[in-house]
Amino acid sequence: MQTRTVAILPVTLAIAVFLSAGTLAAQTSPTPTCTPQLFIVPHASHGHEVTNQVYAPSVTAAVYLVNFLLLYMANPDLAAYMPAYRAPIPQAIVDCLEQNPMGCPYAAYRRYFDEQVFDNRECFWPNVCQESARWASLAPRKLTRRQQLNEPLGRRRADQLAHLLGMDEGMIFTPTEYLCLIAPGDPDRETIFRCIYNLTNSNGNAAIPLSSYGLNVTEQGYVRSICAPGSPCLEFNKLFGGPLEAIFAECGCLDKFLRVVAETPLLQLIEDANPCQEHGEPACLIETTCAGNCH
Repeated sequence: MQTRTVAILPVTLAIAVFLSAGTLAAQTSPTPTCTPQLFIVPHASHGHEVTNQVYAPSVTAAVYLVNFLLLYMANPDLAAYMPAYRAPIPQAIVDCLEQNPMGCPYAAYRRYFDEQVFDNRECFWPNVCQESARWASLAPRKLTRRQQLNEPLGRRRADQLAHLLGMDEGMIFTPTEYLCLIAPGDPDRETIFRCIYNLTNSNGNAAIPLSSYGLNVTEQGYVRSICAPGSPCLEFNKLFGGPLEAIFAECGCLDKFLRVVAETPLLQLIEDANPCQEHGEPACLIETTCAGNCH
């Protein structure tokens, strides 16, 4: 677990997640209810090509950009740890998560990440997750080689992306304001802190980097989508209805947040992200259609 000085505001995925409050928000258990013995891990199949590819909503255009805007507002250095590229989730893990949305034992499924072979097929989001070309061009591209896996955006690219989204220095929280947001001792701030960690788990910022997949490994050792039932970012839903603005006001940065709302595409992106993330329930996974497949 990283220290609080290295965590960033989870207003990010939470906003992309508050959109899908509904039944998911009611599921608050942080750990899977089934025991590891119930998981049947399939044998690896190297000769089988998966027809379509599955991703987490957090790497779709609208959800990613919502998260980025809020992370950059809170702390640009941490926003720079968001993924630069997206990667399809190994099919064996998809199959497990569809049956067990709250997580699958990482130790049992790790080899599917290690043995994954990436292809260059062009795949398309379902209609509900498609975004205008202007914004879609700013989202993570599908990786083309393993070296790009879980690569962080980096500060230079993060600054460029923020500029293209209409952000300026006056919208960025000061170090004092940021530390106020993640101050220990408050359950709401703890939710923010934990969500941030899941959003920035790229190389160099996580013990088990899985950012390109939009997945994370829990403290109990389960791999799951970062917007899965019971995840910290999903718990953020409850803060967005009022407590979050109160925290911003207490920390003296509410005016900056209101500027981001008024002067960037944040609200439009939230509106676009909502149906996409809901489409992935309950495991919070999105299936794409790949070129050459007949469906």
